[in-house]
Amino acid sequence: MLIGNREPDFMLGLGSNFRWKELTFGFLFDGRCGGDVVNITGSSLITNGQHHLFDKYRNREIVFNGVVANGDGTYRKNTTPVILDQNFINNHYYPVSSNFIEDGSYIRLSYVTIGYDLSKLLAKGCPVKGLNVSLTGRNLFLLTKYSGSDPQVTESGSSYGSGSGGFDRYQVPNARSFNFNLKATF
Repeated sequence: MLIGNREPDFMLGLGSNFRWKELTFGFLFDGRCGGDVVNITGSSLITNGQHHLFDKYRNREIVFNGVVANGDGTYRKNTTPVILDQNFINNHYYPVSSNFIEDGSYIRLSYVTIGYDLSKLLAKGCPVKGLNVSLTGRNLFLLTKYSGSDPQVTESGSSYGSGSGGFDRYQVPNARSFNFNLKATF
């Protein structure tokens, strides 16, 4: 039975670069709509009792939304509480693989860069002909409902067929970084 599709419905990007006098500014938003991610990391954290959902629900009674079969071909709304403990998780929640298929949609501010051309400030006869400074921030924010660290994951050494996206198995998420650049022309 097919329970997910890692291919997105569509991907998008919006970026631009502006220049005003000596100041430059650039940015890129990118995103994906649809495309499922298998949260193998979350699955492992749950079976080991280390997932953040246990902070709120550990050893409490929970009534799961759903239906219960009456035995005569009819169904009724589930009203039976269960104790969310390690026994219930390992025997009832973990074996249902669809519990770990999540929507991988996201919008990310991939980068913002701001620069300034200092060339007009150089003295005549200076061996430096051009001088630019810039500051770039990457992965500044991520909007997603995905419960893992980053829905834009790729599996290195993948054994999941062609491509490697859509499998979150202990990958390190994209890091936020800041770079300062100084460019001199002689």
